[in-house]
Amino acid sequence: MVNIFGKWSKPNYNSAVATFCYNIANELPIQINDENAIIRLVYIDDVVETIWDILNNKYPKNEPFKVQPEYQITVGQLAETLRKFKASRETLITEPVGTGLVRALYSTYLSFLNPKQFDYFVPKYGDDRGVFVEMLKTPDAGQFSYFTAHPGITRGGHYHHTKTEKFLVIKGKALFKFKHVVTGEFYELETSGDEPRIVETVPGWTHDITNIGDDEMVVMLWANEIFDRSKPDTYAMPLSN
Repeated sequence: MVNIFGKWSKPNYNSAVATFCYNIANELPIQINDENAIIRLVYIDDVVETIWDILNNKYPKNEPFKVQPEYQITVGQLAETLRKFKASRETLITEPVGTGLVRALYSTYLSFLNPKQFDYFVPKYGDDRGVFVEMLKTPDAGQFSYFTAHPGITRGGHYHHTKTEKFLVIKGKALFKFKHVVTGEFYELETSGDEPRIVETVPGWTHDITNIGDDEMVVMLWANEIFDRSKPDTYAMPLSN
């Protein structure tokens, strides 16, 4: 039997997905009798789309009505996936929620949050230069953060062997400086929050960023890997042209 799941479904009735989502979101226990049991699932949006196609004569004639795609997942895998959704607010590591079953499950899980659960705090690290805030981490595509810098403050002064980064100044005015570790070649550029300009750091070039404006500078940052304190791939080398 195929089970329909999605937002607005009723927990503790006849839907394991709805019950698991509700209980896990609200820190209630779930009961699993056989974690290897297979559940066949179709997502409510796909059901609605199929019905719409039938009503509008868009469904292929002489074919039995069938909602696609149909997903299969074990009870244990379902519970583990939903627990990872909940844990992601602590670990900041998101699951691949952009496509397929995981996308549909994540949207369904979120629909069972009560309004007081709509927000959460993320780590913030501050010093006399400004603050650094981690927002989101991915299993295989790095992490997103932002940082601030007071007027006249320089951040960076290091290089990476393999790590790469993308910077987007969203407030303030910045001076980026680069120096090739081997050849000594020097390059600098200015950008500001008034222009949607990405600045990339390149392996083997030491780099820094200075707030050359009169106000607080805010910079969005993407790094291609999650920061690992045991292997930071970050080597101090202050710039001097």
